Amino acid sequence: MESFLSALHHFTAVRISRVAAHPIDAAVLAWLPVIGIISAFLGITFYIPLAAFYFPADVAVVPGLTAISWLRGFKPEIDFAQLCDLLFGHRKRFSAHPVSSVPGAACLVLGILLKYATLRQFYLLESVRLLTFGTLASFIAPLLRPSNEHRWPLIIGLAWLVATAAAIFIGPKSLTIHDFILDLRGPALSFALVYLAVRLTFSLVEKTAPPNVASYPAELAAYLSFLIVRYHFL
Repeated sequence: MESFLSALHHFTAVRISRVAAHPIDAAVLAWLPVIGIISAFLGITFYIPLAAFYFPADVAVVPGLTAISWLRGFKPEIDFAQLCDLLFGHRKRFSAHPVSSVPGAACLVLGILLKYATLRQFYLLESVRLLTFGTLASFIAPLLRPSNEHRWPLIIGLAWLVATAAAIFIGPKSLTIHDFILDLRGPALSFALVYLAVRLTFSLVEKTAPPNVASYPAELAAYLSFLIVRYHFL
């Protein structure tokens, strides 16, 4: 239970400082997919009534995205802005209380616009699937960090990413082996894009970088892969 509460403290807006483990260990990371499912469920239950009864779908997307970011404590967004500042030479290291520079703010705005532009192209049910995939990808990303001490978090992260991509794209219509093989193209492409985005991000930062640093790139890769798969494979 303490590892679960530590994961809530480090990766969401929930503040449980008395039992939070420092530094973050493998047991804490193992809870991230579960927290991702909970966060996605809460975000979707907030988004669906807005989109179905109160606002047009492209308007309801804005508070929906805001709710999911708030549930995560805006930590992936903050670390993504720091990463962009670091890559453009406006920052030397990650800090606990950052002040974003122009590159970080600009990249974050572009990322938000990419998510909004992608979501507004789909109807309600497709948007729900996309929000679920993006949220889970952002929580799975810290598990994919290379580590010489523990290999099993990487294995768990890979398994969750494969299962999530398959659940999002493969439906009950895959009745024959031929259809099933064709449907595997979408999950394979989506898995590859998210995984490469995460590993590339971790390869660009030092070992002391926060674990959330690859969460926002993973989410953007999930959105981009969903767009490609829905228009070109399904």
